[in-house]
Amino acid sequence: MLAIAALQARDIVADQTSAALMAESNERTRRIGDYLAHLLDLETGQRGYVVTGNPEFLEPAEAALARLPQLSRELRGQYRDGSREQQLVTGLLAAGTEKARYSRQVVATRRAGRADNAAALVRNRHGKAMMDRARALSAPLLQGERLNAQGILVGNAEARATRYRLIVAAEVALLLAAAALLTLLLLTLRSLDRASQSLHDSAARQEAIFAHASDAMLMLDREGIVVSVNAAAERLFGHSAAEMVGRSNLLLFADPPTPEESRAYLKGLALGVAAAKPSQSFTGRRRDGTEFQTEVVTTPVPLHGGLQYLAVGRDITERTQVERMKTEFVATVSHELRTPLASISGALGLLAGNAANQLTDGARRLVEIALNNSHRLIRLINDMLDLEKIEAGKMEFDVQRLSLAPLLAQAIDSNTGFAVERGIELRLDPVPDDAAIMGDGDRLQQVFTNLLSNAVKFSPPGAVVDLTATEHDGGWRVSVRDRGPGIAEKFRDRIFGKFSQADAADSRVHGGSGLGLSIAREIVTRLEGTIGFDTVIGAGTVFHVDLPAAPVLAPQDEAPVQRQPIAADGRRHFLHIEDDADALRVVGEAFAHLAEVHVSPSIAEAKAALRRYWFDAILLDIALADGSGLDLLPLIRKANPGAPVILFTAADVGLGIHAMVDAVGVKSRTPLEELASRVEELLARPSGAVAA
Repeated sequence: MLAIAALQARDIVADQTSAALMAESNERTRRIGDYLAHLLDLETGQRGYVVTGNPEFLEPAEAALARLPQLSRELRGQYRDGSREQQLVTGLLAAGTEKARYSRQVVATRRAGRADNAAALVRNRHGKAMMDRARALSAPLLQGERLNAQGILVGNAEARATRYRLIVAAEVALLLAAAALLTLLLLTLRSLDRASQSLHDSAARQEAIFAHASDAMLMLDREGIVVSVNAAAERLFGHSAAEMVGRSNLLLFADPPTPEESRAYLKGLALGVAAAKPSQSFTGRRRDGTEFQTEVVTTPVPLHGGLQYLAVGRDITERTQVERMKTEFVATVSHELRTPLASISGALGLLAGNAANQLTDGARRLVEIALNNSHRLIRLINDMLDLEKIEAGKMEFDVQRLSLAPLLAQAIDSNTGFAVERGIELRLDPVPDDAAIMGDGDRLQQVFTNLLSNAVKFSPPGAVVDLTATEHDGGWRVSVRDRGPGIAEKFRDRIFGKFSQADAADSRVHGGSGLGLSIAREIVTRLEGTIGFDTVIGAGTVFHVDLPAAPVLAPQDEAPVQRQPIAADGRRHFLHIEDDADALRVVGEAFAHLAEVHVSPSIAEAKAALRRYWFDAILLDIALADGSGLDLLPLIRKANPGAPVILFTAADVGLGIHAMVDAVGVKSRTPLEELASRVEELLARPSGAVAA
């Protein structure tokens, strides 16, 4: 028994020694990984700052720069002098130092306002070359640590096996007295064997599914590198497994995203980020260069060796073509039917109006039935054409500032005749005077007409349909309430779908194409709003349309007593309201051939200039030190009627702000020569609003 205790004590000491050695190896591995991660943070922050100019992107980069010196000292001391590992560390640190120096240079160039120069430094790929060198030098270090760790584990396992055999030899006598325990152990081993076999069979089944599935399957690692593929993937992309494994999945894209975008997408999938949708469609490229449409579903797969991703793809080229042919067929048939139907409807209208006095009462009733059905067909065709235009992005929207009160009153007036025929009362609740939205009046009338006509159709005779407007979540909510039967549970998920009717009986009793709500949703979505409903079976339904409120304009400043040209030199004169000195300089140079550009770095100075002089055009930024540039719009319009107002700002703006000015340019995306050309076009055609 003492010998057994001694062997067990040796086991404990050996385990502790192995654990310490493993901890040291893991710490060396962690330092190398941290060093690479900080270099990547440096690269990502530098690129983000160069592209956007947003200093927030520099926070991880600056943290990395602060941490790198300490990591460098730790890495230098973790290997023996003169060893191969120490030489690799020296090269790695040299690459990291060069990468840090180059990143500082790029950031300093961007901070100096030379965005194009900074972008050029990024594009010359010197920084990427340093990153690639750092990865190449760290790879053998990491591999060496893995092998070292394996050696520690294997050596400890072999030593433990030797000591175990000695213990077994010392316990032979005890085994005779422990027959029952041995029997239990054998049963346990058999159970484990069966579990192992079950796992083996399960793995074999999974391998068979992977190998013989008709859909292309690829396993990817965290970096998007292909780990394995099945035969279907080889057939789909025309590459052999050997050509794909070990390479980036971006090889398979016709227009691939950047590696950073690909990694961010995979990371988003693993974290459950809503924007990272598992199912995506893109254009694939085969080995022979041919392109095709493919749909891919990517799923994170946690494995013992780390997280991987299963990408399952299929060729949807034929399905895409069929859908396009279907859409084109519907559009063509609709166009071809509308003209003859209009003629038929007109002729039937004349007959129904007793243009042919010879018609008997029975014949006239038949003509009226035919006329009503021709109107239904025309409405159906118009709905189909509207939906086709919206889905193709061809429907134009004239977004303006709209007061809700007259807009809703017009909707009530347009549907009163239909409601009276059905014995329904339409009621408009008082609308606040300040209720205003940004939208297209004609398209919103189409939305409200669809909702009101549906409410009338589904309400019992004598009922009241209410139309209300209330403030909601920073915007305005327009609600249509009916007293109908409510919407059945099974139909609610598809109520906004194409050709949707609650059931066949509704289609016969109430009529309609089933496209109205689908069109309404598309229109509201494109006006940056949302549409939804609340329903109670037997008590009615309320449809809600939530629309963004129009920006509140500041009270108009008093008109200047007398304005005059800023100079009688025959040249145009522009006012640039901007507090960034670099932006003022470069814009002044870009517009020098068009006009004399005068600058106002604050709202107060701009107001003084606008009250005293008139200008041919005004360039305006939003974010100024003493307020929002949009607050100047009433004074600009009053002091310079007809002069184009061009918004030149750092961020994208919504439809509402687009409608308040004549042109919009985004500083990081709109070339100055293009902006100058647009302004010149506005001056030539002052009545047209052109978005930059």
